[in-house]
Amino acid sequence: MDVSLDEVSAVIRLVREVCDLWDDPTAWRAHLLNGACQLIDGHVGIILEDDQSAAPGYFGKLCVTSLVGLPAPMRGMVQPAISRLDHRKYDDVSENEMAGVSHLWAHMQRKGWVTVAGNQIADEATYRASPFYRDFRKQIDCDDFLISIRVVDVPVRPEAIMIDRPHGAAAFGPREVALVKLLHDEIAPLVGVRLATEEHLSRNGLSKRLRETLSLLLEGYSEKQVASALKLATRTVHDYVTMLYQHFQVASRAELLAYFIRRRPAARSTEISSVGHTHGALKGFH
Repeated sequence: MDVSLDEVSAVIRLVREVCDLWDDPTAWRAHLLNGACQLIDGHVGIILEDDQSAAPGYFGKLCVTSLVGLPAPMRGMVQPAISRLDHRKYDDVSENEMAGVSHLWAHMQRKGWVTVAGNQIADEATYRASPFYRDFRKQIDCDDFLISIRVVDVPVRPEAIMIDRPHGAAAFGPREVALVKLLHDEIAPLVGVRLATEEHLSRNGLSKRLRETLSLLLEGYSEKQVASALKLATRTVHDYVTMLYQHFQVASRAELLAYFIRRRPAARSTEISSVGHTHGALKGFH
């Protein structure tokens, strides 16, 4: 499969960069997808999650949690197309919607994980005849694909990474499969343990001003220095700091700083409203 030491180093470097963004779910996911696309010469990347609402052998409510590489007019097509699979049996989807799904399920049942290229789960003619390709993937210029599924620990759910190439590009091969397998094997155990999700205290949902205030506090700035840097009234900054304490569920600056020094995501309290976010992905692959 001819994976080079430089490529392995690139995977390790990407994992480290993703971990540096640990407290920002939107940012670390996008960086992961952009890095994966660069690593294997893909042009579109998607991460899916599962809401764990369906019985074994069925999809749950599928949700796209990150998407890179598509122009704005096409981005809105993705979630509705994915939602066509919601709460449907894998065999039904494989036969009537998206060829190869039953193969993915069988692999997950045997091994608990899967990383494959599209041509490993369905022949080209069957794939191109499927409604999911004709009605959706063809329209957004996504042809060959590579999909990787792992079950993450916190919260326990399957998550999928899908990398696509446009029509006319070479098909993914064993080298690309090996690189994405290595990447996903390293990333999956970190989700919810070292990488925050929407269920954890994170930057997700903070306004631009609150993010700026937080960044300066983490640099050691006092409230007065933050006010000067952002050209705001000290009272306004004090209010922002209070809002940050509430968001991260801490009572002092020392507790806030300690959270970021530990770099270990903490679960949000269910008593405090969290960021609005709908989850869903490949339910039942475990």
